[in-house]
Amino acid sequence: MNIMGKLSLASRLSLAFSLISCVVFISIGGLSYQNFREMVYTQQDKALAARIKRMEVFLTDAHTVQILGKYPKLYENMVGHEDSIFIVKESTQDLIRINPLQIKIPELNYSNKIQYRNNTIEHPTTRFAFQSISYDHKQYQLIAGQQWDGANQILSQYFWKVLFYSGLGILLSSLLGFMVGHYLFRSMRTLIVETSKINVQKLNHRIEVESSNIEVQQLSHAMNEMLDKIQQDYQKLAQFSEDIAHELRTPLNNLMGQTQILLSQPRTTEELENLLYSHLEEYERLTKMIESMLFIARTEHAHQGVDKNAFNLKHLIINIGDYFDCLVEERQMTLKLDVVDDLNIMANEALIQRAIANLISNAILHGQTGGVIRVDAGRCDSNCVITIVTAGVYIDEKHLPYLFDRFYQVDESRHQKAQTGGLGLAIVNSIMQLHAGFAKVENRTDGVAFKLILPLKN
Repeated sequence: MNIMGKLSLASRLSLAFSLISCVVFISIGGLSYQNFREMVYTQQDKALAARIKRMEVFLTDAHTVQILGKYPKLYENMVGHEDSIFIVKESTQDLIRINPLQIKIPELNYSNKIQYRNNTIEHPTTRFAFQSISYDHKQYQLIAGQQWDGANQILSQYFWKVLFYSGLGILLSSLLGFMVGHYLFRSMRTLIVETSKINVQKLNHRIEVESSNIEVQQLSHAMNEMLDKIQQDYQKLAQFSEDIAHELRTPLNNLMGQTQILLSQPRTTEELENLLYSHLEEYERLTKMIESMLFIARTEHAHQGVDKNAFNLKHLIINIGDYFDCLVEERQMTLKLDVVDDLNIMANEALIQRAIANLISNAILHGQTGGVIRVDAGRCDSNCVITIVTAGVYIDEKHLPYLFDRFYQVDESRHQKAQTGGLGLAIVNSIMQLHAGFAKVENRTDGVAFKLILPLKN
């Protein structure tokens, strides 16, 4: 396992190809040898059967039988093999007996059909064909035999040829597999080199690999998409750091400037108290900003989720509306609620309340004096949709994709600040993500609309 772990993917592919080649060539060679062996044995049996048939023809000529009986060498010369056996018997009398090597004939059970038998069960050296025939009212027994040596010699030669060519095929296929494997992974090595060039200073570098390998093309495309996302997130992180520095620097500069001015000359007790109240406001602003940042961090990394309970959304929104009555009346605005009565959802009630309250507070802050804020809630397919519309207010389309980013400000002068320090919409987005939902914003004919979309099966 440790050795395999150190091998490259191309080497593993080559090794696997070699093993497959071994199995294929050995299987083909073994089957080829087995078929050839059966063919050789079949041909030998056919040759023995042909001798039996030939002797049947000789029996029709008594003169020929007498000559072969007296001069067995004649048939020996006709056959041309010293290891050939041919015996013609009538009862127990041998009419013809040609057995140059004096091979022992085993007990044979004759019949009128040609039968075959080896001289021994284990390690046979001779193959026999035998038959009993009837001619001219006489019973004859015919025996033809052949040594295995010739067939075994042919099989041995064929075996070594098969072994040689199988080994040569395995060697060539393994070499071919090695070359093909390294050729196919050439583009992969190029991809590795291109990837190694990417670092924090070169996040805009993209992988360009010319390859006919579809998998390499798909991998390079996926890696480029991943780099795009990393670059975007890195840019967001850099912007986030810049925004934090700016947001923290403003209250700190206020605190330092006011303190330096106050210490430049003696001050009355009343002036010192006013300075402390001013410092307290800045401290509260810093505290709210830090709490908001910690809240976003906790919600975005809450892998185990949050505690959820079933509650009626209409009752929740009515309570939130009652809370903002004073602010609405102060700005001479109207808050209209339109919520389905039996809209029950499963969620964290406190977090949903905070998300809706942030949006209503944002609408009051940026809405027109005497304007209308409408809150609608209902079902859409399998989701619960909460919509907060600020009548008569529109946001430039270029800002809409970034409104839920941290510290993003439509007003670049940053004079107007929400109570959340520019993190209110980011908190709303984090709460929705925590509930497997999402938040969106769009301009409609009646004003800008913020939507909270929650799955009902939460």
